[in-house]
Amino acid sequence: MTKKYNKFLPSTENFNLEHFPYYWVTQVHAQYVQNVDHALKKYGLDNSRRRILLALKAKPQASVSDLSEMIISKMSTTTKIVYRLKDEGLVDTHCCEDDARITRVVLTDKGQETTQKINDLTHVVLEQSFDGLTPLQIEKMLESLKQIFKNLAR
Repeated sequence: MTKKYNKFLPSTENFNLEHFPYYWVTQVHAQYVQNVDHALKKYGLDNSRRRILLALKAKPQASVSDLSEMIISKMSTTTKIVYRLKDEGLVDTHCCEDDARITRVVLTDKGQETTQKINDLTHVVLEQSFDGLTPLQIEKMLESLKQIFKNLAR
């Protein structure tokens, strides 16, 4: 690795945690999840369920495997959450017509309503988190995060 990144690496002699980008990524994510979980408690939901429901909103009829990839979760964990959501009446599952090995997941009407509530609640958290930032700053941050993700996913 070139020396231009030394300031950001924990292995350097004068390392400062404040300069480690992943420290801030994890701090922001953890605080976001904590705030969202707090807001979702009144609906008996948590971040894991929220992520599945929003993934289904973005990709209706997704397979459990698709959902697992979308939320970056183990297949077994995703399956448990899906069946918990099914027990709660928020999703339905059915076998894929083309391949019976694939389980498709769909939002129920109750799941659609819950997703709207989630969006309303998380909107408040997003507004709070972006206070003091311009739309251009947010767009640049998104571009940077996407590039970092691509680099890590190689």
